[in-house]
Amino acid sequence: MRCIYASTPLVVVGTLVLLSLPWLGLIALMIVAPVVLVALGAFAWAFVFVPYVLSRAIGRLWQMRGEPNSRTAALSPTETPTRVARDLQAPHG
Repeated sequence: MRCIYASTPLVVVGTLVLLSLPWLGLIALMIVAPVVLVALGAFAWAFVFVPYVLSRAIGRLWQMRGEPNSRTAALSPTETPTRVARDLQAPHG
């Protein structure tokens, strides 16, 4: 991590030197601009996509909590869990 901070002045000075030369500045601008646009698009996509996925997951979780699952739905007050298990394992003819 230190080398990133140590190289910051070199990057800033190098960028200023490149941009001070008109033809090199134009080349750098043509290279950097699409990269910045792609990064901005990815950030915007993530900014929209992450809350969308989270809201769908939370909605599904709430929906699942309200529905009876297969174990509780199969039990009636007169049947015991072992009888239900036996019925599920018995071959139907």
